[in-house]
Amino acid sequence: MNDTPKYIYKKQFEILYSKPLKDRLKGLFEMTELSRKIIQNRIRTKIPNISEIDLKIEMFKTFYRYDFDKETLELIAEQMACFLRKENET
Repeated sequence: MNDTPKYIYKKQFEILYSKPLKDRLKGLFEMTELSRKIIQNRIRTKIPNISEIDLKIEMFKTFYRYDFDKETLELIAEQMACFLRKENET
């Protein structure tokens, strides 16, 4: 949905770019962390007893589902699982 008038977008950018870079980056990092937590909570709701390793893999699949075809995504996820489980053993 894109129902925001252009003059509102322009005003939003004026406000955003009037802030110092430090503040803009802080806001970006906070929004990124918030989105990660929201996705993690959604995954945990679907799979309540998910392990931390499997959660990382599901996060990867969620973030990159449009960047790779299904076969490649699954192949990468399998390799991640092997790596993370091996790393966890040491």
